[in-house]
Amino acid sequence: MELQTQIEKLEARIAALEKMLHGGDATFDTITCKAWKVVDKDGKIRIAAGTLADGNAFVNWLDKDEKVRIGAGTLADGQASVQWWDKDGKIRIAAATFADGDASVQWMDKDEKVRIKATTFADGNAFVNWLDKDEKVRIGAGTLADGDAFVNWLDKDEKVRISAATLADGDAFVNWLDKDEKVRINATTFAGGNAFVNWLDKDGKLRIVASTLADGEAFVNWLDKDGEMRISATTFADGDASVQWMDKDEKVRISATTFADGNANVKWWDKDEKLRIGAATNADGTVVLPTSDLKPK
Repeated sequence: MELQTQIEKLEARIAALEKMLHGGDATFDTITCKAWKVVDKDGKIRIAAGTLADGNAFVNWLDKDEKVRIGAGTLADGQASVQWWDKDGKIRIAAATFADGDASVQWMDKDEKVRIKATTFADGNAFVNWLDKDEKVRIGAGTLADGDAFVNWLDKDEKVRISAATLADGDAFVNWLDKDEKVRINATTFAGGNAFVNWLDKDGKLRIVASTLADGEAFVNWLDKDGEMRISATTFADGDASVQWMDKDEKVRISATTFADGNANVKWWDKDEKLRIGAATNADGTVVLPTSDLKPK
């Protein structure tokens, strides 16, 4: 009987093995191997997994033509990655985590050129870059560990032309730069409620500044190439408004003002800052005609 039992067990094992080899099902508690493959009904490899002597390990998924379409792997250096290929065998998406804590995802075009790259860093920073067909960065967006966030637009030479940011302290700004990466326009709002727009010339000198302040005042100033104020226009929180014209020595020469009470006047000064002409209209309807102490030649 014992011999008969052994023969039956052997026949059962052989039957199970034959069933597995012919595409049947088999159940195992543990399979230990360095590599394995799964084939379809035509005997084509559709899934392959393996470990290499250098410590790397991988799993690949193949299409019906046995072209790798998805590959996942862990490397001996601590990196782990997943890649997706298109039907022409070109990588289109790649995602990875690195031993230092960084992680990234890249999207490639049909020529395997990186067009979008998103990265998070172990230090808390995170970036997304958009690249053109020549793999030059054209847009970059990021959030920093300190709470700042920004978006930059670059030209075809990878020079920053527009930069926008919100800062952790509540300030926000937008800068416009020329082809030499010199700031030409700067617009800023501050957490305290003030806001400014500055225009600079090609030499970096401030030429126009416009502002609204938290106290309700607003103004625009024009400066010459030497940084001297030449025109200043202001509206005040109390309702007054004025425009002043200055000479090259920043001396007021003309002033036009409207007051909240309805009065308005215009004044002219000479180069020695002496009032020479004054005219006014008052809220009560009276008019002060131009008066002058000019002496005829």
